[in-house]
Amino acid sequence: MRWKLLPMLLLWLTVAGGCKHGNHYAGLQSALEQFVADKDAHIGIAVIIDGRDTVAVNAHEQFPMLSVYKFPIALAMAEVCRERNIPLDRMIEFGRDDLHADTYSPMTVHILSSSTVHTEELKMPMTSLLRYMLQQSDNNASDIVMREAGGADTVDSYLKKIGIDGIRVYCSEADMHSDNSLCYANSSTPMAMARLMDWFDNMHDDSISATIKHMMETCATGTGRLQAPIVDAGGVTGHKTGTGFELPDGRLMAVNDAGYVHLPDGRRYSIAVFIDNSGYDLEASEALIAEISRIVVEEMLRH
Repeated sequence: MRWKLLPMLLLWLTVAGGCKHGNHYAGLQSALEQFVADKDAHIGIAVIIDGRDTVAVNAHEQFPMLSVYKFPIALAMAEVCRERNIPLDRMIEFGRDDLHADTYSPMTVHILSSSTVHTEELKMPMTSLLRYMLQQSDNNASDIVMREAGGADTVDSYLKKIGIDGIRVYCSEADMHSDNSLCYANSSTPMAMARLMDWFDNMHDDSISATIKHMMETCATGTGRLQAPIVDAGGVTGHKTGTGFELPDGRLMAVNDAGYVHLPDGRRYSIAVFIDNSGYDLEASEALIAEISRIVVEEMLRH
């Protein structure tokens, strides 16, 4: 069954338009505000519970997404496949010039270690490119997928078409690596990303969405961020992480994680935690996200 965009969009807008922080989650709001208050970092948090209630801390401010932006790229590519009736196992051609060696790319390491590197034109199923991009946060795979989707402008237009404001997709991974300041151009508010996660979590009627969800639920990066407390509670999360460069003063540009969560009792929520200008190292910054995730999970299980 093809995904019916307009009816689902209208339903989502009706639900999201009614989202608000109510007294029911006042304890969670207070706990998160207190947690971030004394931290040497800019932290934004958005939680959307059962598609209705929201809890927000700095949730309408723009943060650099870094590799979290690979999630909207994947959704835009999925929409192109639906519109053009393109199967996800279609072979995608790319050249050796697409295999930048100065970036994070397990795909490139694999290809360069194989005999296929001697050919100028390479091929790979779209499914494999998406898997590298979503599960391992591969930068070269991401740029190939974004090009196949129509480029950054197409991804940005797709987000506007489905009614998501607050996410800006401006440039590629290659652009960001050539000019680190461009990392700030690909930005999102935590609330916009949580809304996109919540919206995607409700798309259950097509195989492409199911494939992407499986990839996100088996994500190999950032397992010490949002995921750990959720798994400990018996829940399931599909998520996408992002990590920035070290700034000249030694602070971290960004450490992010965003996803949707299904608890054992059938309740669900989406969550986005963005940290920028962190005065902590990577491990400590990841621990902040894990603690925020723990606070949310424990509060959810109390209700």
